[in-house]
Amino acid sequence: MDKKPMLAVSACLLGKKVRYNGDAAEFRALTRKWNGHFDLVGICPEVGIGLGVPRPTIRLINDGNSIRLVNPKNGDDFTTPMLEYAQLQADALVESGICGFVFKKDSPSCGLERVKVYREGHVKATRNGMGMFAKVFTTLYPHIPVIEEGRLTDPSQAEHFLARVHFFSLWREEGHKGWTAKAMMQFHTTNKLFLLSRSPDAKRRLGRLIAEGFDNGDRPEVVALAYMSEAQKSLNVLTKNGPIAHTMERILGKLSHNLTKNERQEMLEVIHNFRRGLLPRSAPFTLLQHHIRRCELENPANQRFLSPIPLSLGLMARV
Repeated sequence: MDKKPMLAVSACLLGKKVRYNGDAAEFRALTRKWNGHFDLVGICPEVGIGLGVPRPTIRLINDGNSIRLVNPKNGDDFTTPMLEYAQLQADALVESGICGFVFKKDSPSCGLERVKVYREGHVKATRNGMGMFAKVFTTLYPHIPVIEEGRLTDPSQAEHFLARVHFFSLWREEGHKGWTAKAMMQFHTTNKLFLLSRSPDAKRRLGRLIAEGFDNGDRPEVVALAYMSEAQKSLNVLTKNGPIAHTMERILGKLSHNLTKNERQEMLEVIHNFRRGLLPRSAPFTLLQHHIRRCELENPANQRFLSPIPLSLGLMARV
């Protein structure tokens, strides 16, 4: 990939002192390990609508009819400014080419899940809300992968999210060349094993989506957008070892006639131990890659499956 994928990130996670109390909340994996692989774009919606640093705490408040963004101490209502800013900023970020968004957890503007919502006149909150900026962004652009930084502390969650980001980045690069039916099917074919390993039903479903879209006479860019929206929806669930192991066995089946009985048995045992959680994914991946190269059976689909993210991110040995 010639150009680094662009990630939008809540600015406080990049070490910017923009939180309500004047502090930052630097997420060091992003700023000190992964920043060499991504162009990071910091966004603070609360500063974006003109709130200062430091500033009064704002809350999501359920007034019985809707969710409002309010300063509980004086009743100042920032709902309309935030909704307007969110729409404009979301459009600008997508136009600039972002391939994913890392949001600050628990934030009334940026939290993706379990954000506190207060009922008007009540002191106790329920954790069933979503930050107002985050809600607008994900509603307008459901095909762009998003995550909270708290989930990125789990290597499996981090690997899966970054794999989704790279998948989106590849789709975006192909789109710059101009989508056609042929280009759409080629992209799907290249990514079929990646999809099979992450969401087994998605491969077949997405293939039908492409065929039906073009049969209906839809424009290629419309089919491509529908494809990515459905793909990212399918990939929103964390992958498990079973489907990944099954995909490795599928590749092994095509290699078998080039392997000795002992080599095949060794490969099966390593895959089985990975499936049981006794070995990291890198163990069978490395051995399978070795056999693919030795047998000169490399192809784009195998490569996408075996290299979902750059090895230098340091995550493959931990999943």
